[in-house]
Amino acid sequence: MKILHTIDSTGLYGAEIMLLNLMEEQRQMNLSPILLSINDFDSGKSAIEVESIKRGFQTIKIAIKKGFSLKGAMNIAHVAQENQISLFHSHGYKVNILLGCLPKFIRKRPVVTTLHGWLGVKRFSRMWFYETVDSLILHRLDAVVQVRTYKGESKELAYRGTRNTYTVNNGIPELVFDLASIGHSDPVVNDFCKDGFIIGTICRLSAEKGLDYLIESMRLLLSHEANYKAVIIGEGPQKKILQSKIDSYGLARKVLIAGYRNQAFNYLPLFDVFVLPSLTEGLPITILEAMQANTPIVATRVGGIPDVLGNGAFGIIVEPGNSAALAEAISYVSSNPERINEMSNDARKTVLEKYSSRRMAEGYLKVYEAVLGK
Repeated sequence: MKILHTIDSTGLYGAEIMLLNLMEEQRQMNLSPILLSINDFDSGKSAIEVESIKRGFQTIKIAIKKGFSLKGAMNIAHVAQENQISLFHSHGYKVNILLGCLPKFIRKRPVVTTLHGWLGVKRFSRMWFYETVDSLILHRLDAVVQVRTYKGESKELAYRGTRNTYTVNNGIPELVFDLASIGHSDPVVNDFCKDGFIIGTICRLSAEKGLDYLIESMRLLLSHEANYKAVIIGEGPQKKILQSKIDSYGLARKVLIAGYRNQAFNYLPLFDVFVLPSLTEGLPITILEAMQANTPIVATRVGGIPDVLGNGAFGIIVEPGNSAALAEAISYVSSNPERINEMSNDARKTVLEKYSSRRMAEGYLKVYEAVLGK
């Protein structure tokens, strides 16, 4: 079975890591995954293309101009025809729209899409328009895969159909944390984390991640105790806004925006607590990585986070958009090491058992077989 995984991406964050993990497992299952990377005309190799080639996957790139392009959609269909694929697996709204607008007699293969989580953007913005069109086009695809179970309350899944909707939890392989190499290769982060109670996060620096609430919680924490420090690993459109907020609060020595790091999960053992203050999520890969690392977790009650954290059994869950609640939860972690250690040990056992990349790949194989009629 040949699967054409199609994605429009420039970074290497949760959705991209999940995709590469899935392709790795599919290769071990004697399937044939291919990466088709969609990018605009001006870009060089994207991060996911570089990593895909490094891992030895067949990697194809096609340039499609921004916005809707019928020619671009036809080019995707042509790549599928040339490579004699069995089905498309789409990983994003742009590919959903391009393939969904093509008549089935042209694309000829079924389309499976994974909803990794939408961005929670402002109403009537450009991204809101794309997400709205995406939600309307989903019924034209052959299978819609959610990365967690939706209970009807979430705005991320406007598509309410059940006939072709499946749930496959994200999964990760068992990780080996190379903390020693960080001390030699990254003195900036390593030195910053040598003292104090380290609050860490790894995510894209965008509005839906709620990082301004984390910065505000740092101001609250430091008003009572000077021992706290925070390191934010990632890049994104909000970097300058967040840095400006840090500077205006006088937190430059206490909050470090470190930028993007390859294989950022290796930094998790440096953190005394991993915090994810997101306003919207699917099922974040970084939560699974933190669970494997035995790193205590504070995260918001959005997306699949409550389920994966056992509704509070494996980490502290707070309401989104609440800096005071974040500060209180972080303070609890720092003050209750024995209880938190028990929760972290249980979290590691759970993630290894229930959220493996092999289990994820087996779930997707069942979806593929269903749409192919096997």
